[in-house]
Amino acid sequence: MKIKFDFDKCILCVRNPADSWEHIIPESIGGRLQIQLLCSSCNNDLGSKLISKVKTDPSIRLAVRNLKDEIPRLFETIENHQVYVARDKNNTSIKLKYKNSKLETIAHKKEDGSLILDTKKGIKNIAQMLRKEGLSEDEITGKVQSFNELENNKIVQLSKTVRVVKWSTESIFPSLQGSLLDEKVIALIAYEFLSLLVGNLIYNDKLNFIREFIKEGGKSKKLVIEQLTSRHYSPYHKIYPELLETEIIINIILFRWLVYKVHLKGFRLLSTDFVYSEELRNRKTLIAKSVDEAKRGIYYKF
Repeated sequence: MKIKFDFDKCILCVRNPADSWEHIIPESIGGRLQIQLLCSSCNNDLGSKLISKVKTDPSIRLAVRNLKDEIPRLFETIENHQVYVARDKNNTSIKLKYKNSKLETIAHKKEDGSLILDTKKGIKNIAQMLRKEGLSEDEITGKVQSFNELENNKIVQLSKTVRVVKWSTESIFPSLQGSLLDEKVIALIAYEFLSLLVGNLIYNDKLNFIREFIKEGGKSKKLVIEQLTSRHYSPYHKIYPELLETEIIINIILFRWLVYKVHLKGFRLLSTDFVYSEELRNRKTLIAKSVDEAKRGIYYKF
């Protein structure tokens, strides 16, 4: 969903025209609301360095796995090309890749020189190796048939140099070794949401500290990011402000479980306190005109 705001300059570099549509919550995790508030240069740069890594965050993947049955489409999107690990009864492990709703073995060579291949690709590889040894096509067909009929974890010598085994696994689980969500991503989400609250006041020099953090990573005492977790997962995201006397707190809730409180200290705002939410199950964007209306369940759906 696209909403037009009157931002004449990019809110990040405060220099180039705001000519690029940006998702307030990254599209990769279900965000639908788009605002034209960045320039193409800032949007493309942030997309490659920050936003592209959001779906590899272990906490994000864990949340989506727990909501798999409720948001299957988003699960498939996030898990596609992610790495899994399989182990056998001897605790030997191999890596797999989730692709098109299936797990495929990632081809690699072990320390002893043996190759680990996906079974289907392995059959083609076996045939190629046997051809190099000079076996006829009939002989190769017979050897491949022997491999297909082979029991799991049994070794068979197909030729002088080709020995194969069908490897079975005891357990398969996702590899949650990805990088944690960069705080600059959270700051960017909070900053973009803030721009919807304050309009052109977003260009105020008093906000240079958060712009510099997003671009360069230099922390300021004026910016504090808390990360919390709740007890449950639910298929929605929500962002809402707390307008206090000495600071603004932008609350970012992802999958109901991940909670980030972005404190912008020394910044006071007399403005609306609207609430933005994404209902992931039904793919609906919800806007409440105030926190009070949100508490009473009064939302406008898009």
